[in-house]
Amino acid sequence: MAYSVNRRLEPAIPSGSGSVGSRIAGPLAVVALMWIVFMIQPIAGRDAWSAWGISAGDFSAPWTYFTSVFVHASLAHISGNSTFMLLLGVIIGLEGVKRWVGVFVGSAVTAGLFVSALTPSGVTVGASGVVFGYFGYILTAALVERTLWVKVLRIVVAIALLISYSATIIIGFLPASGVSWQAHVGGFVGGVIVAIIAERGVEPRKRAQSP
Repeated sequence: MAYSVNRRLEPAIPSGSGSVGSRIAGPLAVVALMWIVFMIQPIAGRDAWSAWGISAGDFSAPWTYFTSVFVHASLAHISGNSTFMLLLGVIIGLEGVKRWVGVFVGSAVTAGLFVSALTPSGVTVGASGVVFGYFGYILTAALVERTLWVKVLRIVVAIALLISYSATIIIGFLPASGVSWQAHVGGFVGGVIVAIIAERGVEPRKRAQSP
């Protein structure tokens, strides 16, 4: 991952290599595909798209940990998830394609495992597990960041998200009818893990010395 934009001073925020467009292409593509799948769900029928969801107690279909992300039960469901997937996904995507892929894959897998292990019955669909993985990553990255001025910026972003969406985060962890707290907790844990692992692989950034 590249952090410098010139030889004299490192930027105050981490940014991946490549253009801005290439770095946010992944988050944008995921949201677009979510809506495409939602529009064809009525044509495919309930049984067809339910097969893409995560069945309670079933560990034999790990691919559903990813396909379930693109299936939603209602317009309100996909609308709410799309907002967070786009906002948080772009924030992480700007750090680099590899970083975003790590958070997306990590949170999808842990959310799926929690659903398979802890959901008593039914089929779980939706992108909220990854949404909470994004939250987990952003909040944890602010704590484990080792470069002071980058840490300050991460904390500012984390505080802004907490102030704006603290109720959403708290409610998402509470058991409620029709809401998969298992996916939310699992995704959040995945985001935390990816943040810790990713930060260990990056040396503390230093201001470059003037020639």
